[in-house]
Amino acid sequence: MANGSIVSSGQSLPEGGWSWHGGSGAMIWQLMFADSGLLFGLKRFPEQRRASLFCLDSETGRMLCDDFVLTGGADFAEPVGDGWMIGLETTHSNLLFCHGFQPGSPEHQGIWAVDLAEGTLAWGRPDVAFAANLGESVLAYKSRVFAGFPERDYFLIDPLTGREVEHIGTDPERFNALRNEAVGEEERQGVVLPSAGMDEFGHLETIRLGGSTVTVMHRLVSGGGTENAWNSVLALNAGDRLLFEDTMGQAGAAPLFNNFLVRDQRLYYIKEREMLVSIDLS
Repeated sequence: MANGSIVSSGQSLPEGGWSWHGGSGAMIWQLMFADSGLLFGLKRFPEQRRASLFCLDSETGRMLCDDFVLTGGADFAEPVGDGWMIGLETTHSNLLFCHGFQPGSPEHQGIWAVDLAEGTLAWGRPDVAFAANLGESVLAYKSRVFAGFPERDYFLIDPLTGREVEHIGTDPERFNALRNEAVGEEERQGVVLPSAGMDEFGHLETIRLGGSTVTVMHRLVSGGGTENAWNSVLALNAGDRLLFEDTMGQAGAAPLFNNFLVRDQRLYYIKEREMLVSIDLS
C-alpha cells in the first residue's frame, strides 16, 4: 500500500469513528489542525528516507491529499531537505507551514506555505526562518554575519503571500516582545495533549475531559525471545466504565509516548505508527 487510505483498524470503532492508513512502512510523525476542520500531517518512510504530507477531513477521515512532496530547492523543483529533513511549524487559514533545516544543524531554515486541500505550494521563503505565528503576520528572521559576528535580521511576513510587510531590524527587543505575545500552538489549535505519569505497573499517559478519561498504558513485557518489548494500550473510560479499548502498539522497542491527543471532542491516536484513528467523544 503506497498511498494512504481509509481502512479498518482491526478494532470495532464507535459510531462516528474512522481510521486512515498512511501506507506500508510509514511513520505518522506530526499532526496539525486548521480552523476549517482540515487535519494536516507529516509521515516518514525511514527505509526509503523520504517524507511527505497529507490532508484529511478531521470529522470523517476523508483523504483530500496524500504523498505531497514539499519542493523548494533550486528553482523550487528540488525536494526540501532532500525529501527527508522537513517538519511542520504552524497553520494559518487553510495553509500548512513547513520548514527545512540548516545543513548539519537542528536549526530550522526556510518557510514553505502549502495549500494541501488543493495540493499546491502557496509560497516559499527558503531565505528566512520561522519564529512565531502572530495571527495576521508571521515573525521570521534571517541569520547573517556582520563584522565577524553572527546576528539576526527580523521581519514580519504576510502569511498568505510570504511577502515582507515590515522590516524590524536587528534589535531583539521588539522581536522578543512580539514572540512573547504569540499564542502557543497547542492553545492556538485547540489541542489537548496527555500528561505523563507512573502507576505500580509502569508508564501511563492521561487526558481528562469532564467525566471521561483517555489513558494509554505502556507496559514492558517479556517472552517470545523479545527483549525490552513494550505494549501500549489505549482505554477510554466514563468514570469506572470502559467504553473503548485498542492496542496502539505491541512488541515495540520503545513505548509509543505522546501518540494521542484530543481536539474538538475528538480523540486522535496513532496505531502501530502507520495508522491514524479518530473517535467521536461527544
